[in-house]
Amino acid sequence: MSRLAELYPMSFAAVQKHVAVLDRVGLVVKERRGREQLVRANPEGVRQARRALDQLEMAWRKRVDRMSDLLAAEPAIDKDKPTGGKDG
Repeated sequence: MSRLAELYPMSFAAVQKHVAVLDRVGLVVKERRGREQLVRANPEGVRQARRALDQLEMAWRKRVDRMSDLLAAEPAIDKDKPTGGKDG
């Protein structure tokens, strides 16, 4: 992992923490070979993350579209018309 850390402008400890998070969520796989700890991408984990992100994007797009529809359906507010408050 030290060779990996050399590629980034952060400390070795910071790289270790980032890799630990990626490992915990299944995006990388860590493997020990002797004294070295190797890190490689986990393609299946990346595919699963991509599917989850695609589903979230679709859900949010539907919500935004629905909000747009609701806003378009609201009657226009007439600024000259009293709103029924204390003064009107």
